[in-house]
Amino acid sequence: MINRNKNKIKFIQGFTLIELIISGAIIFLVSLTVYSVLAGGINVWKRASQASSKGHDLRLVLEKLSAELRNTFKISSIPFEGTKDVIAFASVIDKQVSRVSYFLNDDGIFCRRVQNYAEIFKKGESGKYYLLLPVVMGLEFSYCYLDNATGDYKWKDEWVKGEQDTIPQAVNIELVFKKDSQESKFTKTIFIPIGTGEQKIEFGQ
Repeated sequence: MINRNKNKIKFIQGFTLIELIISGAIIFLVSLTVYSVLAGGINVWKRASQASSKGHDLRLVLEKLSAELRNTFKISSIPFEGTKDVIAFASVIDKQVSRVSYFLNDDGIFCRRVQNYAEIFKKGESGKYYLLLPVVMGLEFSYCYLDNATGDYKWKDEWVKGEQDTIPQAVNIELVFKKDSQESKFTKTIFIPIGTGEQKIEFGQ
């Protein structure tokens, strides 16, 4: 009797072309979803970081302005003067009596200018300029004073030496920024300890 051993042949079945296409499409969709989620998270983080940085810079600038205004003093050669978009006053900077100005330049940058006592009397552009806050759409100062006629405290848009010989009670600053095609306003009132803000002359005289 002859025993015949039949070899058992194992066939290894591979992926078909359709299965490869489907698998590739699934991997692509999963990768695209993960990328979209990561990209969205990175964009949110960037916007939050930028907003946080701008808010931090704004706080630092206003704290410096507040400190300098609170430390201002009366001196005839450096009168306290201001309009809606510029403010100038005396302060001590680096142990020197100086004239400090805050204003918005033509490029929409909130700036600070410091002139020491000698530079105040020089012609032309003198002193040091500091670029503080970019992309500012609007700036407005207003000044609190005591109306001698009524005894009431009021606000005005200008502080002119010819009308006042003192320092205002307080200064209000309003900054307008543009964020995501929308305007946002920031307002701060700074009280000046030595400010009396009395009206020197009556309007209309």
